[in-house]
Amino acid sequence: MNIVSNVDEYKEVLKKINNNFLSNLYILNSEEIFFLNDFINQIKKTIPDELKDLNQYVFYGNEIKIEDLIISAKKFPMLGDKQLIIIKEGVKLFKKIEYLISHIKSIPNSTILVFCMDGININYNKTAIKTLINYGSIYDFKKIYDNKISSWIKYLAERRGFNINFKTCELIKERTGNNLSKVNIELDKVTLNIINNEINDKIILEHFGVNNDYNLFELQNEIGKKNIKKVFMISNYFTNNSSYSIQQILSTLHNYFSNIFQIHSLKNNNPKSLSQNLGLNYYFVNDYINASKNYNIKDVVKIIRIIKKYDLKSKGINYDGNSNNLINQLVTEITT
Repeated sequence: MNIVSNVDEYKEVLKKINNNFLSNLYILNSEEIFFLNDFINQIKKTIPDELKDLNQYVFYGNEIKIEDLIISAKKFPMLGDKQLIIIKEGVKLFKKIEYLISHIKSIPNSTILVFCMDGININYNKTAIKTLINYGSIYDFKKIYDNKISSWIKYLAERRGFNINFKTCELIKERTGNNLSKVNIELDKVTLNIINNEINDKIILEHFGVNNDYNLFELQNEIGKKNIKKVFMISNYFTNNSSYSIQQILSTLHNYFSNIFQIHSLKNNNPKSLSQNLGLNYYFVNDYINASKNYNIKDVVKIIRIIKKYDLKSKGINYDGNSNNLINQLVTEITT
């Protein structure tokens, strides 16, 4: 069983496929559809295009019986040396795992079986699962947290052959969140208009309408620096242009100050150590360290409480005014 949660781990998964180190059985499990689709697209390359009609099959777990699947898996390829069988939405068939195990020894090495599971809970201590591991690979692709999505954006852009810096990744993250499928789609769109192999702030501004000076990334940075004048310039811009919802702002600032709280708790200002322990992008760690010097732990606790209070207000609890006005009120309380 392999838990995959970061870029380097995922690169290793694809490296094995690209180097033709293939298993006869794959169990893919993830609630993030990107991983299932991307893995399938990669492993499909193992079957030559001219043989796909003969040696590549896609079934759906609710449309095929496990007995019929096993019959197909036991067949040898008509031409070539491999046949690929992909089972999407395979939860129903996976419940009959004992039947699969009872026939797995009679499935030839020329067959590659790929089961796709949509984020189910797999008990890896079960004897049946342990048996499957002996015959193949189980990959549990975890949903990506907000603080790691920039690394994935950079990886996906560079995989396409484009250069991108982490600040630009942060701007993309503001519009896509931690949805890798959405990131992938937006990068496909963005890269259609690139001439010099670089995805920069200007391109993101044109594609997403993100202002290079007035965005969530700059807001948290200026709050961290206690640059009050710039904070209110950004806040006023948000209020007047409806650039971001109050919920987006609250979520961003909550994550930001939660990380600063963790830095205080660890009592460690070593950038490399903090990056590893907190999952922060090393590129931005020093910004967090400097912010922790501007806000002591009592300040941070107070600010997190303020953010929670405004979360309630944004939902109409103890507040019946215009939600856009909350933005300026929020930053006023945070910075005073």
